[in-house]
Amino acid sequence: MNLTPDNFESVTDSELRQLWRLYRDPDVRRLILEVHRARGVVDAAHADALKALYASWEKQQGNVKASLQAVIDRAYRPRRCGWELSEAGL
Repeated sequence: MNLTPDNFESVTDSELRQLWRLYRDPDVRRLILEVHRARGVVDAAHADALKALYASWEKQQGNVKASLQAVIDRAYRPRRCGWELSEAGL
């Protein structure tokens, strides 16, 4: 199977837990934790975007701005890995 960033089946939470139990390698565990953290960030950004949408419907401009700023803050967190995805061929 040829895996590409836009063509693969996502790992389930159950599979992540199984990988955690099977592999003690710190690098593998860091990747598992990164997947878990990224999912939480995406979920929180989605919730903030919904809050902004609902606030816009209710014309609550202060809430819209606060919710959108939260989405922007979550979406733009400089990576600390020392290399870019393009350099890794991703």
